[in-house]
Amino acid sequence: MRDLYALPPDGFVAARDALAKELKEAGRAEEAAAVKRLRRPSVVAWAVNAVARGRARDVENLLEAGAELRRAQRKTLSVAGTDELRRATEARRVVIQSLAEAAVDELGDRGATHRDAVEATLTAASVDEALAERLREGTLDREARPTAGFGAVEGFEVLAGGAAEEAEASEESPAARREAERDRLRAVRDAERRADAAERAAERAADRARQLKEKAAEAAAAAKEADAEARRLLDEARTERKRADRAARGRA
Repeated sequence: MRDLYALPPDGFVAARDALAKELKEAGRAEEAAAVKRLRRPSVVAWAVNAVARGRARDVENLLEAGAELRRAQRKTLSVAGTDELRRATEARRVVIQSLAEAAVDELGDRGATHRDAVEATLTAASVDEALAERLREGTLDREARPTAGFGAVEGFEVLAGGAAEEAEASEESPAARREAERDRLRAVRDAERRADAAERAAERAADRARQLKEKAAEAAAAAKEADAEARRLLDEARTERKRADRAARGRA
């Protein structure tokens, strides 16, 4: 399965379907179904996966930097000073920048436009265990965005300079905050559903295109065969005509 994510995104679906078919024919129906459900990686996810496979040591450094940052944040809540937090924040930033540069290079000319998404994905993976594991394996299928709790602790926020300051209490009521969170989650789910629907439509279109291409190839082969048969029959007719002409001259 992991090897599928090493392929360019435009070759993922065909390879996935071929593997699912192979597993099904081998009597491994559950594995085939699991493979069939795999999603084609986005461009950003593919680039991050490529870098993760080639720079495993840097990925481990990133995840350790994320863990160190969380430890420093917790410590800051109970002791004076933020030097340790600043150092941890900077250490993570350096690793993210290095990996992001490599991912941007993987994408070539279009890399710069995806840099923010690459950095956000690496940041999220540094503090989320599920994403971290997929990053290690190089099997991310979507870019990720840090959300509440990613890189921050309750009541504090990590500022651009790396310092931690107590966040100002929200003036919104708890009910308003809960409603806003529900709205955000609904928007995320709607976006995911639209993305899934678009991907399924793209896959159906790709399947249809492959079918049409196969039919066109079959038609071309049939036309070539028919042309060859027509030429053969024409040659036979010409040969018979010559024989008939010779026979007629012989009788004259």
